[in-house]
Amino acid sequence: MLGRLEMNVDECIAAYRELIKAVFEERQSRFGVGGTGNIKAQFSSETLENAIRKVIASREGISEGDAFNDGKPRGCRVFVCTTAYETRGTTRLKSYSLPGELNNQTPTICEAALATSAATRFFDPVTIEARKFVGGELGANNPVDEVEAEASDIWCAETADLKPLVKCFISIGTGNPGKNPIEDTVWKFLSETLVEIATETERTAVRFAARWKGHLDNKRYFRFNVQQGLQHIGLAEYKKEGLIETTTFEYLEETDQYFRVRDCARNLEQKRSMYLEDFA
Repeated sequence: MLGRLEMNVDECIAAYRELIKAVFEERQSRFGVGGTGNIKAQFSSETLENAIRKVIASREGISEGDAFNDGKPRGCRVFVCTTAYETRGTTRLKSYSLPGELNNQTPTICEAALATSAATRFFDPVTIEARKFVGGELGANNPVDEVEAEASDIWCAETADLKPLVKCFISIGTGNPGKNPIEDTVWKFLSETLVEIATETERTAVRFAARWKGHLDNKRYFRFNVQQGLQHIGLAEYKKEGLIETTTFEYLEETDQYFRVRDCARNLEQKRSMYLEDFA
């Protein structure tokens, strides 16, 4: 929405609220597992696709069949992470191209959105040309490492020395999941523990912060993530939007977070765009 459809933040929030209500209102399967043990989508992939197409259709000058990477330069480059069904490897679908890059994936905007959203047990896998993809949460639920690698490929491919070039790196989480023991029963292990392992984000954040501690100390790296109150809210629980919003505002109003948001905003005001140099 931000990078390819060029929507502003308020437009994104409004569109996302409508999308999640349409997608998660009705379940097809309660647990995401069929009677024979096979994975079964809990929600309608067709409904998800229709909701995405509705957002795309609302943008003037953009049609449903437009390519995610249409070759046009934009002020904001964007990529989404998805997981290759055949190998479980993380794939980056991009709205831009890099010199010398082998790019054999040419998804539409809708296909790219579906591929990164097709969380296992929630939606069916997505086929793009000859390949199949599931959601990016299996390998990059916290994609900071992917962002670091991609930014290095863009701006310092020869040296891979990205840190001196970064004025501001912002990471936004969806809530600290807390710490829970490994479940003893098979069903709970499969339905809860494995999901937590697959979607962990905090350990990735801690490792990244350790590598970028100089930027953290110099107020050039910021991680915003609600620490308490969102632990038991699942992906599909859109009806708890009020709790999510209240908890988030309370987190941002804490004194230390208030100053971090202020420092981040000041940092962004001083940021120098490389857009013109890149496409000159």
